[in-house]
Amino acid sequence: MVRTRIEVFPDIADMVSFFREVPEYDVSLYTHKKMKTDAASALKVLSEIVPVLEAQDEFTNDALYEAIRTFVQENGYKNGYVLWPVRIAVSGRQTTPAGATEIMEILGKEESLKRIKAAIKKLEAEC
Repeated sequence: MVRTRIEVFPDIADMVSFFREVPEYDVSLYTHKKMKTDAASALKVLSEIVPVLEAQDEFTNDALYEAIRTFVQENGYKNGYVLWPVRIAVSGRQTTPAGATEIMEILGKEESLKRIKAAIKKLEAEC
């Protein structure tokens, strides 16, 4: 996952530290001009995606991506509009060595949902 993104081995620890715990982050990370996201849109999307993820039995990268892709199509969203806030919620970072669904597969269903629900609370307090 990190092979193409590091220059020296010591860089790995910092790149993957969010797997242990989500770092403290500012809700401004949810703002992304290209993805057309901000804290308010992230709150809406994350709140809507929780039931989809809770209903997901297979928590693999491919299955998660397909579930999110279906959600995106059903709601008339763009992929990045949904995947950006999900990635921020599960990692607390603007850049990660993997995409949202890859991170969620590694974290597992329980931890992923815990992090997304915590992000929703954080956004509710800020918005």
